[in-house]
Amino acid sequence: MGYYYCDFDAAAAAVDSMLRELVKEHFGDMPHGELEAVREFVFRDFMHYLATRAGIYNWRKFSEERGRQRLCMYIERKWQNLWQLATEWLNLWKIKWSQRVRLVFSEEEFKRATQSVKWSNGIEDVLKKIDITELRLFVIANLIRHGEVAGVEQIAEYLIRDEINAIVERHGPEKAVEMYKSGKLASRLLARIASLKNVGDPLLLLKFDFGRARNY
Repeated sequence: MGYYYCDFDAAAAAVDSMLRELVKEHFGDMPHGELEAVREFVFRDFMHYLATRAGIYNWRKFSEERGRQRLCMYIERKWQNLWQLATEWLNLWKIKWSQRVRLVFSEEEFKRATQSVKWSNGIEDVLKKIDITELRLFVIANLIRHGEVAGVEQIAEYLIRDEINAIVERHGPEKAVEMYKSGKLASRLLARIASLKNVGDPLLLLKFDFGRARNY
């Protein structure tokens, strides 16, 4: 049996074009800069959603090349129904975007909102000793399974850092690495994700600056 090569870039471009049309329908009254920022989030979030549906993020020792091929073939196979799937997904995404994202439009407001957030110096030491890509995809997939579909990359990054920070401050970096290896960190993150259904506050702060969005 010959090897089938799927053109991931072409498949991704087709999905992006489809989502552009849907974003215009749903957010057409937004200023251009905000619209472009929202479109970028929609595209990346939807691709993570598709990868989760395809079971790609369940793999151990994730391979980006293999993952791109699997996702490309999934998109090709589901293409006839993808518009309907994307439309239904976007309706949920809009709700979660409004719930989980807070927008600010000035540097002063951004600084006020983030000045109380401080990370332990030991976090970076921990991140160097764990498979952060695998952990990040694990969190993204489980966020999506729990209905958290907007800003998943940024929320996953925050949850991982926040949980590691809590462990480092109480027990130190080596304990955090040990808990990662034993699966206890993953269990804490799963519990944290499950608890989000009881949290109505935003989890992601975005600062818009003339078409360029900065996130925290």
